[in-house]
Amino acid sequence: MNKIIYLSLLFFVIIAILLIFWFIHLSSDLEYFTQNPRQTSITIKSDNNSVIATYGDIYSGHVDISEISKHLLNAVVSIEDHRFYNHFGVDFRGIVRAIYVNLSEGHVVQGGSTITQQLAKIMFLNSEKSFLRKIRELLITLKLEESLQKEEILSLYLNRAYFGFGNYGVASASKNYFSKSPKELNFYEAAILAATLKAPSRLNPIISIEENIKRAKLVMKKMLDFGYISLKDYEDSVDKINQVVVSKNFNIHDRYFTDWIYRRSSSYEKNSSDIVINTTFNTKIQKYIEKAVLKILRDKELEVAVIVMDTTGAIKGMLGGRSYYKSQYNRATQAKRQPGSVFKLFTYISAFDLGLTVDDQVDDVPLDLEGWRPQNYDKKYRGKISLYEAFGISSNVAAVRIQEIVGRKNIIKWAKKLGISAKLKPQRSLTLGTQVVSLIEMTNAYVPIVSEGKVAFPFGVTEIIDREGNLLYKRNVVSREPIMRRDIYSSMRLILKHSISEGTARRAKPNNLLDRDILIGGKTGTTQNSKDAWFIGYIDNIVIGVWVGRDDNKTTPGLSGGMQPALIFKQIVEKILDG
Repeated sequence: MNKIIYLSLLFFVIIAILLIFWFIHLSSDLEYFTQNPRQTSITIKSDNNSVIATYGDIYSGHVDISEISKHLLNAVVSIEDHRFYNHFGVDFRGIVRAIYVNLSEGHVVQGGSTITQQLAKIMFLNSEKSFLRKIRELLITLKLEESLQKEEILSLYLNRAYFGFGNYGVASASKNYFSKSPKELNFYEAAILAATLKAPSRLNPIISIEENIKRAKLVMKKMLDFGYISLKDYEDSVDKINQVVVSKNFNIHDRYFTDWIYRRSSSYEKNSSDIVINTTFNTKIQKYIEKAVLKILRDKELEVAVIVMDTTGAIKGMLGGRSYYKSQYNRATQAKRQPGSVFKLFTYISAFDLGLTVDDQVDDVPLDLEGWRPQNYDKKYRGKISLYEAFGISSNVAAVRIQEIVGRKNIIKWAKKLGISAKLKPQRSLTLGTQVVSLIEMTNAYVPIVSEGKVAFPFGVTEIIDREGNLLYKRNVVSREPIMRRDIYSSMRLILKHSISEGTARRAKPNNLLDRDILIGGKTGTTQNSKDAWFIGYIDNIVIGVWVGRDDNKTTPGLSGGMQPALIFKQIVEKILDG
């Protein structure tokens, strides 16, 4: 028994010693954070050097509390920790009140964390949930209160708090949301910023201004209750807040591209210095994409994805959905859908690779393949036709016959060579695009047709530099060898042009093409029951991929690759041709 007591005491002594050493070490960490209070930032720029997105507090260094609007200070204290100036870091009265309110409501509506505790979490702790973490949080909180004045704690908190939509710190939030400095914020703008702190990703004024304003009104009511504003100021602000306009210092839909870049460059975020990522993104082309989608896509149930790239693989524009506000899911890069007839690219390449020509004949008549009876989209059959005609009308039965001649494994081989990473199976319906792929990979697969047989790999980053101008990364220009013969890509160009001129893709033909000697071609794709509609085409050295469909994979009457996607392609190309 004595041995157990002895060992227990020894254990607690060791823990106490470790905590003392850790507490001492915390002092140096605290000194560092008070001197370096700003997050590392990432700036993403377009191909013309304009800023298209920032991640982290980019607009300034530490903002002194004297440079922050008193309205914001009062708003944050009112809603987050109204006894901030009266407690020692932990508000036991607030904890008891939160427990009572939460039990009364039957769910969590109030938290018990003080501003000092929130700062401790931001500066020193990860998202782990454990008893030890709570002990560390308590010790850090006490250390912060012991070492810093209340104004310093509040200043540090506001400089490091996340206000949503990539805005770390009050300077970034003020600049992005209101085009103001923190000192210029009025009552209701301060309330809007304070309202985001509870759930920055959900309550920020870009994603949901209605939900934000609802909470901002609660913030102002708290400010009134605690004597920070008069009744007249409160009533005036409640009226004005409904007309507030959040500034748009960035294009919201650019975020599909910048999020893609950010995730692929996240390893550089560990760099202690701010970094700048220069990209291939073209803001003019991006506007063409968004205007085309707005004009053509009227059905609110339909989603959309668009990729625009050049023949080097450089992404010039990207749309991952019709509204980044509602969904940050990138359907251009993350979604895997059935491509339908745009997949026939690989079947016809395989045919030309084995020596068939555009003039060779194939039967466009009903087919029974081991009990499977594929049908043409229009249910029409034309007898013996050329490969040229078969591709133009997108005959399914002809494509299946060609597939059986060239071999399914050859089709899969070409799909892999052209950048399709999905694990394809040699099924009977392979050529009809019944297996899922991503839009970005499928679009990229068409590049070698335009680039004289040279394969590309999609990319968006050209270089990464730090704040001091040191080069951290530069994309090397690699000499690429053709992976297909001239006769193969020449034959593909011929049938892809015919598809736009007279075939299923004729709605994609630009009205302003006139008699210009321009390389143009494209292919439609529509899956069974009109669940997915695709168009992939090119104009000169630009390749464009468009997908339209529903997230729930339901049928949409009237949806086809020759309609909505083809018309979106047409709108984009016409703008590109006009310059």
